[in-house]
Amino acid sequence: MFSRRYSHLAALAVAVSSAALLSVSCGDGDSWSAPSSPVDSASPAPTTPPSSGGSASSSCPLGEGTRKTYCDRTFSELHDYVERAIDRLVEGRPALFDLTIEKGLETHQYMVLQKEEYLDGLVDELRGMGLCAGRSNTDYEIIQVKNTNDFSEDYDVYTSDGFMRRGGGAYRLTCTPASFPVTRDPNAPPQGSGCGVPYPPPVSRIKVYKHLKGHDYDTLDATPLVGHDVVYCASIGFTDGRSLCPVRPEGHPEREACEAWAVGRAEDTNRYGPTWTNGAGNYCTGGDSGCRNAENQYQLWVQLSGTYTACATNKACGSLDVRR
Repeated sequence: MFSRRYSHLAALAVAVSSAALLSVSCGDGDSWSAPSSPVDSASPAPTTPPSSGGSASSSCPLGEGTRKTYCDRTFSELHDYVERAIDRLVEGRPALFDLTIEKGLETHQYMVLQKEEYLDGLVDELRGMGLCAGRSNTDYEIIQVKNTNDFSEDYDVYTSDGFMRRGGGAYRLTCTPASFPVTRDPNAPPQGSGCGVPYPPPVSRIKVYKHLKGHDYDTLDATPLVGHDVVYCASIGFTDGRSLCPVRPEGHPEREACEAWAVGRAEDTNRYGPTWTNGAGNYCTGGDSGCRNAENQYQLWVQLSGTYTACATNKACGSLDVRR
């Protein structure tokens, strides 16, 4: 079945995590090893800004980066600096770690006892080596580094089980040109949402199509589209000249987070995803309505012939005539 599944996912939060196929990513290994933190009907969890070094406020002699950047996982040029920064922090501030516990024998990936101090400390060490460094506006656990405005690199240096991450698994992606620091866009997704740069433009329509035909009901699926914006579509990997595209490619680790932010919550279920109605404009509640919300808010179960419509909170919609 369709790969997007929201119904059993946990909240959009520090929570929804992050970017790019383009490529982004990050669980406890390489960039595609874990999807972004999940989404369901719960309210977004609050996030706590870093005590120092948030990228929008970073002091960087090279100046600002840009949101109009292309990010993918190619190869890292600044990895050695990050490794040296970790070594220097372990040597200079050993109390931040439990040096008797490693994530893997002889990996020197120690348990972190003070997460915020560790991340801020790495930023300080990198700056002390003459690099521009900061913590990502959209995922505070990501360290951003650059020594030129031609490109910047992101590193995921903290694991979900509380250890430092280093070696090849820490490198996350390269953005060309440099993606930080930038003044935060007031129309951007909330900090910690997991939907990063480039930020999606507003949903302009929703593509509704029949996903599965069944004996008792058909399953419809909805894909929100943004645009017309050729530059944005190309920046996230759609390089075929299209001006309408999904918020991220299928399978991209930020797709769920960016769709949740762009589409908003359904009026009837309060879950992230479109509001479904039948031809009479009524919510899909089963029975005489002829339709019912599926476990995934982006899907609809249809029992009766008719026209069914999916709408985002900004009233961008799409419809499909169904015959059963």
